[in-house]
Amino acid sequence: MSYQSIWYKTKLPKYVIDSFIEETKNIDVSQSTIKDNVLNVRTRNSKTCWIPQSHWIGGFATHYVMQANQFNFGYDLVKTPDRPLQYTSYDEGEYYNWHVDTIDEVETGIVRKLSFTIQLSAPEDYSGGELQFLDDGNNTFFAPKERGTIIVFDSRMRHRVRKIRDGSRKSIVGWVEGPAWK
Repeated sequence: MSYQSIWYKTKLPKYVIDSFIEETKNIDVSQSTIKDNVLNVRTRNSKTCWIPQSHWIGGFATHYVMQANQFNFGYDLVKTPDRPLQYTSYDEGEYYNWHVDTIDEVETGIVRKLSFTIQLSAPEDYSGGELQFLDDGNNTFFAPKERGTIIVFDSRMRHRVRKIRDGSRKSIVGWVEGPAWK
């Protein structure tokens, strides 16, 4: 049996996560957009910047994503060009409504197959802001909020980040691609 989402509670030390967050203070973080760089705060209200996949956190994520694929999803994945990772910050009142991460590249026949999120904030850093999923049976559930947790899920799965009531939620988001579904 395979699951639509799985997570690993990694042992990534607090000082390593803090160091990464400190690095992002020197990067231009701007209002998030949706497909084709459209600004739509009714759908998404957060701030993002892009991190090269070659950054050490990309290697960390790749290890867990490939492990999840090997033991759970079994998808046909391809090595893609250096697709950047998204560093996302949600502050009080910010959110991302229900959506899926699928994007088809018609010219290349490549589609997003797996999505992942690395939780950088500790649960006590914010209230609200839960990463919520809707499975094929229309059941909802929440991903763990523990710092360092990586959540890997099918890019076709509906999910959202609920509105932040207080504090700030920070995460890394990325996607892994493969040939079009058959």
